[in-house]
Amino acid sequence: MIAEERWFIASAGELDMELPDMVRDIATLRGSNRGHLLVARVDGRVAGYLVLRAPPWRRTSHVVKLEILVDARYRGEGVGRALLQAGIAWAESAPGIEKIGLSVFADNERALALYRSLGFQEEGRRLREYRMDDGTYRDDVLLYRLV
Repeated sequence: MIAEERWFIASAGELDMELPDMVRDIATLRGSNRGHLLVARVDGRVAGYLVLRAPPWRRTSHVVKLEILVDARYRGEGVGRALLQAGIAWAESAPGIEKIGLSVFADNERALALYRSLGFQEEGRRLREYRMDDGTYRDDVLLYRLV
């Protein structure tokens, strides 16, 4: 559940995207050099996904934003690394893509170590970017990798 997952930005009830919207969103990535979707499956089950999207603006069209999610049951099993390696390979071969950017909670040490092991570098921090339900704040780390 999203509400129980401490590494997600959204809480339960905040994601109201309907299935037709999801299908349309995925369809825009298919066959496009402006974005890419990867899905990891383990024993026929979805274990995680990675999305790379380039914004529509000319001045930032060389940058793709990375989003990744790995089901908690498959963390530490290499699913995230495999998705990231495949996403990096796609970005390296996609015409016009020069940079991958992402953000991660500053206290997500496992994710930070994984990103850094694959060549991502810290670009900056957004302090107190997220106010949690208990009133505490969490910082956001911005990472990038040139391709």
